Amino acid sequence: MRIKGGDPSALRRRNLATMLRTMYEGEPQTVTGLAQATGLSRPTCEEGVVELVAQAWAVESAPPEPTEVRQPGRPAKRYEFNAAAGRVLGVDVGAHKILAIAADLRGAVTSVRRTDVDPALPAKERLAAINGTVAACLAADPSRDDSRLLAAVIASPGVIDAQGRVVLANALPEWTGLNVAEELIRILGPGTVDGTVSAENDMRMAALAEQWQGVAANVPDLLYIHAGHRMGAAILIDGKPYRGSRGAAGEIGTLSLLDWENSYRRLLSYVPDGDGATGDATLRVFTDLRDGNAQARELVDRFARDLATGVAVMSMTLDPTLVVVGGGISRAGDAIVEPVRRHLADLCLFPPEVQASSLGDESVALGAVRAGLQQVEERLFGAGAALRSTPAGASTPDLGHS
Repeated sequence: MRIKGGDPSALRRRNLATMLRTMYEGEPQTVTGLAQATGLSRPTCEEGVVELVAQAWAVESAPPEPTEVRQPGRPAKRYEFNAAAGRVLGVDVGAHKILAIAADLRGAVTSVRRTDVDPALPAKERLAAINGTVAACLAADPSRDDSRLLAAVIASPGVIDAQGRVVLANALPEWTGLNVAEELIRILGPGTVDGTVSAENDMRMAALAEQWQGVAANVPDLLYIHAGHRMGAAILIDGKPYRGSRGAAGEIGTLSLLDWENSYRRLLSYVPDGDGATGDATLRVFTDLRDGNAQARELVDRFARDLATGVAVMSMTLDPTLVVVGGGISRAGDAIVEPVRRHLADLCLFPPEVQASSLGDESVALGAVRAGLQQVEERLFGAGAALRSTPAGASTPDLGHS
């Protein structure tokens, strides 16, 4: 979907973008209110609203609830951004699951599909699981016939370059070397996405989700620590995921000096004295910790100390506003956060605030949705967006280019 504009001038396209962004960021507006908010003339706004409604980027909103004192005459029409004008897709490719989430252009989730998979699944079979999950998610989306897919983002473990190729991924068999962005294009089919298809590291997407809807809402500088079967980190600076020169920023979990992986394995090996029970060892160790078990307390404190050491190194380098602990360990909540805070107080000049993730195992897919929304926002409202044209054969929407 494109804002075409009958007048092809850059100024007209820029005015359309300004009006649309004002609707996107605020409450429903009358033409008069839109003119006041944008600084554009009323005639310009009147013409622009007609165009935006005709192209389905804006819709007339329901009249406000009547007040006790009713003004004479008919209430002025109000207009708002049409969130159903398009949709975005976020896909989380994990060792144990494939999760796909579709959302409208305000981020409201319209469809979710999940498939549990074996961590040892070969790449070909994992790609088939992605295909089935994505197809089911899009088919279940009630807006599938009325709105275009404007962005799709796939997130997976590993170092992923700017072209979507997995440079290194130890967590998924046969995954290194795959271009997962191209695989998603193939899965979706040619012409399905009227915009961009991209691939991102899963931990960076989890961090973005926390900044969007989680415990780090509106926090610009964030350190995200993933603690579970995989150990690693992600960095947000000024609200943007930091990739580094080769896409490897945050790959601190494999640093042997920290001993993170061995420390987590010790939690997994927890069995109380005289107890042959099996099951979720991490859940059991934290349950027993709350019951006063000394062995559980020692293991958790050891893990928290190891975790805090790596967090301290990154925090003293980056000085983040907040540290979010995500991954499977985040289910422990304060039982893991409190000992990490305690050890950080001994390690850091200015210990950062630490919180456990609130988004659970949907964080990566939600972050991929948010990344897709950011791409749509940049094309519609970003600096110079109204001036760009679409090269022949490209599918990226622009403002005003026929």
